[in-house]
Amino acid sequence: MHKNLRQVLTGEKLPWRDELAQILAHFNRKHAIKDKDVSHKTREDREDFYFAFFRELRGNDDVKMKVRPRNLTNRHIEFMVGRWVARGLEPGTIQLYLSYLRTFAEWTGHPGMVMPPAKYVDDPALVGRSYAAVKDKSWSAHNVIPETKIAEVSAFDCYVGCQLLLALRYDMRVKEAIMCMPHAAEVDGQLEIKRGTKGGRQRFVPIDTPEKRAALEAAKLLVGGKSANLGRPGKSLKQNVQRFRYVMKKFGITKADLGVTAHGLRHEYANDRYLQFVGAPSPVRGGPPIEREADRTARLRLAEELGHSRENITCAYLGGIRRQSSDAATPKTRVTEVETASAATA
Repeated sequence: MHKNLRQVLTGEKLPWRDELAQILAHFNRKHAIKDKDVSHKTREDREDFYFAFFRELRGNDDVKMKVRPRNLTNRHIEFMVGRWVARGLEPGTIQLYLSYLRTFAEWTGHPGMVMPPAKYVDDPALVGRSYAAVKDKSWSAHNVIPETKIAEVSAFDCYVGCQLLLALRYDMRVKEAIMCMPHAAEVDGQLEIKRGTKGGRQRFVPIDTPEKRAALEAAKLLVGGKSANLGRPGKSLKQNVQRFRYVMKKFGITKADLGVTAHGLRHEYANDRYLQFVGAPSPVRGGPPIEREADRTARLRLAEELGHSRENITCAYLGGIRRQSSDAATPKTRVTEVETASAATA
C-alpha cells in the first residue's frame, strides 16, 4: 500500500464514496507520471470516472462485487472491461479508462497492476486503437445540417446554441466555448482560445470568413459585458456543462440518436477547412491523393487551429496521410502509404 494512503484514509469503515473522496482529495491533483499538478479538467474527468466506475462495479446485477476503492484488484478491472466491450465502447475510450485505473492503482500502492488492454480480451481488435479516421464524424456526414440544428437549439437555449455556433465556426471544445469571453478574445483579427483548453494550450483561429465574424458578433451581443463569458450567468462551469449535456440529449445530439456529438463540429470544421486549404475533400471524405507538400502544409496549419502541434493528429479528423505514387508510368495515382496518428484522441 502507498506509504501515504494509511494517513489519507482516516476511518477504517467509511462508506466507499467517502473513502474514494479521501483518496481523490489527496492524490487527484497530481500528474500520473510527472512531478506537477494536472489541470482542473483532468481532475474533474478523473473524479467523474472513478465514482461512476465504482458505482457500476458495486451495483451491477451480474456478480456481487462490494469492493472498497482501496481493495481494487485486477479481477475487478477485467470484469469491467468485459462490460465495456459488451456495451460497444470505442477502443480509445477503453484505453482512456484503463489509463485512469492505472493511475489509481499507483495511488493505492499497486503499481503495474493494470495490464495492457489486449490482456483483458480474447480478441485484441476489440480494444486496439487506430488513430486515423475511417469514418467522417462531422454532422453533415450524418445528414445533420449544423446551422439548422443549431438554430433549433438556440430557440430553446440561446446560450447553448451560441456555444455550438462557436464550436462550429472556431473548432472549439465544449468547455472552451462555455468559457470563451468573446469581447476579450478577439485579438488582431484572430480569436484567442485559451480558457478551458486541453492541457492549457493557447491557440489562435483566424476570423477570416463572414460566418466566423457573424458568430463572434452574435456571441458578443448575447453576453453583453466585455468581461462576460458564454456560460449562463450565475451558474458555475460544472452547471453549465451539465446544462449543455442536457440540451444535447434533448435534441438528439448523441451517438445513440442522430449519430453525432458536439465534438463532431470540430470534425466538421477540420474537414471543411482542409477543403478550403487544398481545394479537394479530405481522405475520410473520399478525396483524391494530394501532392504531399500541399497536404502537409494544410495539415500543419489545421493542427495549429485545432490546438495541436503535430501533423499526425489531423489523421483523427481527416483520415490517413496519403501519398501519390512517383511512378509516372502508372496510369492512375496510387495510394502508396497511409500513416496513422500516434497521439491521443483530440
